[in-house]
Amino acid sequence: MVDWLGELLDLPARFRTTSERGGGVIQGTASEATLVAILSARWRATDGTVNVDGDTSRLVAYASAQAHSSIEKGLRIAGIGTDRLRIVDHDETFAMRPDSLAAAMAADREAGLVPCVVIATRGTTSSLAFDPVVDIAPIAAEHGAWLHVDAAMAGIAALDPEQRWVNDGLEFADSYCTNPHKWMGINFDCDVYWTADRHALLGALSILPEYLRSAAGDAGAAVDLR
Repeated sequence: MVDWLGELLDLPARFRTTSERGGGVIQGTASEATLVAILSARWRATDGTVNVDGDTSRLVAYASAQAHSSIEKGLRIAGIGTDRLRIVDHDETFAMRPDSLAAAMAADREAGLVPCVVIATRGTTSSLAFDPVVDIAPIAAEHGAWLHVDAAMAGIAALDPEQRWVNDGLEFADSYCTNPHKWMGINFDCDVYWTADRHALLGALSILPEYLRSAAGDAGAAVDLR
């Protein structure tokens, strides 16, 4: 299903389940997808140790003032406090300024903090602003930060080949989401989340105790009905 929708939207091949590390998961809302991205990001930023010690004290997140409020909520759930959310300046079109992002990330790195996740938006809820993902991506990569692109509002526009510009820069993103329950008319709630690093996703969220294993292997695992 997620591969089929990815083809319809002409998303990068790195998000497909047939790629080496990509894949997707249907979520309820983009808020849930944002949380999944944050959890994946903190797992990668700590080489998985966060699953053991729960230490998120040095992790920092970045977004513009136009980004959705679910980002702050997701960070709270993930144990990354509001003091570790940097609100990056935007320009007159309400798009995130790459120079301001670069300065903020460099300052945090200098202070001994760890840039963890950058959340860019393609069509913000408040102003339909589009962050310049192409320019943001190399800055995030320089600091090893996860780049999540939230296109909940406008990503479905890519169904129209003339609007494929809404996908600009996705080939550099670690994860991406959009809402079929908006412009596709799918019943609410339905968000689709893709990642180019399913290893981090599984590392952050997968637990497979012995009682869920089967002799045939994990693919035939039983279901815990509790």
